[in-house]
Amino acid sequence: MEDAALAGGAAAGDALTGGAGAVFLEVSQQPYVSVERGAEGGTRMCAVVTVTVDLAAAREGAAAPAPPSRAEVLLLDCSASMGYPREKLWAAQDAAAEAVRALPDGTYFAIVAGRHMAELVYPTGSGPSATTLVRADATTRKEAEDAIARLVPSGGTAIGSWLALARELFGPRPTAAVRHALLLSDGRNEHEQRAALAAEVASCRGLFTCDALGIGEDWDPDELQLVAGGLDGKADAVRDLDALPGEFRAVTAESAGRHLTGLRLRLTHRPGSAPLTVQQVHPTRRDLLADRVTISDRCLEFRTPPWGDETREYLVCVAASRTPQEPVDRALWLADLKVVREAQEPQGDEGSIAPQLPPARPLLVHWTRHRDLYSTYDPKVAHYAHHDALVRGLEEGRAAQRAGDPVRARAAWGEAVRRAHAMGNEPMLQRLGDVVRIIDAAAGEVEIRPDIRPLDINSAMVLRAHSTMLPPQTKRTRQKQQKPQEPQDPECR
Repeated sequence: MEDAALAGGAAAGDALTGGAGAVFLEVSQQPYVSVERGAEGGTRMCAVVTVTVDLAAAREGAAAPAPPSRAEVLLLDCSASMGYPREKLWAAQDAAAEAVRALPDGTYFAIVAGRHMAELVYPTGSGPSATTLVRADATTRKEAEDAIARLVPSGGTAIGSWLALARELFGPRPTAAVRHALLLSDGRNEHEQRAALAAEVASCRGLFTCDALGIGEDWDPDELQLVAGGLDGKADAVRDLDALPGEFRAVTAESAGRHLTGLRLRLTHRPGSAPLTVQQVHPTRRDLLADRVTISDRCLEFRTPPWGDETREYLVCVAASRTPQEPVDRALWLADLKVVREAQEPQGDEGSIAPQLPPARPLLVHWTRHRDLYSTYDPKVAHYAHHDALVRGLEEGRAAQRAGDPVRARAAWGEAVRRAHAMGNEPMLQRLGDVVRIIDAAAGEVEIRPDIRPLDINSAMVLRAHSTMLPPQTKRTRQKQQKPQEPQDPECR
């Protein structure tokens, strides 16, 4: 990513509002590239695309539509290790009960006990292969809490089987527009090969989203990230058992607030170009290019999971090369970026939110011979380049620590601290503070703590896919926008 094409210059934003909310679209890029670089096999033009959904706009002068139907499955680790100490299971039971109480009325839900095989513990009566969900009301909530209170720890851990049962449970509810699972684990996936877990995650992708939480000291951050990253969720650690019920309640409430479904990011590029990178970079990092939907030769769409009142950012890099006929010192169209909605959006029992969407925004390239133009960097793109380096530092530090090389580990974790400080990533700095003593964050000067535990390293590692947005004080001052440039290509409208 250290490329002149990464660099600060043009930002453009627009929004349309309607009775069902507002969707905002902004493209931030530095469009200037040296003429020489464009002629020498080309380069990549990168931009950060910011999409913001404001559902509250639905309440300004118009009645908000009812949220779509939703389904929730709680996947609770009930393996033998959850009984050592017993407080882990008690905390998990309290947390699951809290999540059930937080479910909106009418939500379809189920409780699964996860061991080396998955077991449906509520609703009961149909055995482990049941495909039944019930709607949340006072009666079913009380029944679910009673079932949760009866859970006992036993057996091993095969997370893929838990996801498989969730997939089976969600299957009969295709009309549930929002399908979410919350997974809790205290250990490693010892009764299942990593490849089997990855295959099950792939089978579940697009069917439901999943957040994953680790408690205790033996969970694997890579396994939790495999699940959460593959299923459009977040992975995290809950180190204080007393905080677990609040965390379950918060995750459940956040999922319940995501009412808007079916949004896609559409990319239309000029002939001879191609997308090189399409990633969600905030709030979590995940690659979208592998799951693209091809609309035509030059038009691709990328699905997004349900939205609440939130902002997400995407890094889009498109190949750019200059032909001798192309003018210098003039902005040229390279691609269009647009937010669209799936034509066949599932309708929930209570209806669906259908906001107006903003127009397409252009991604431009501007060939120039002026070094002072092409040598600058776009702050947003550079911000996420810092995050890439932060992740490398985390992973190199862990590998060095495992290899018994504290000198290399200290240097790598110091670089991670420096990058986290530069990004304003306070959650990561706090986690790294349990791994190293931070002497000078800006310089990356650290000392490895003598009492470091695997849990400390894992708690930092599980956050490596999380990101923060560019701090407001480092953003460019927005000048008054002129009328947005219209899309240049009718290939895919």
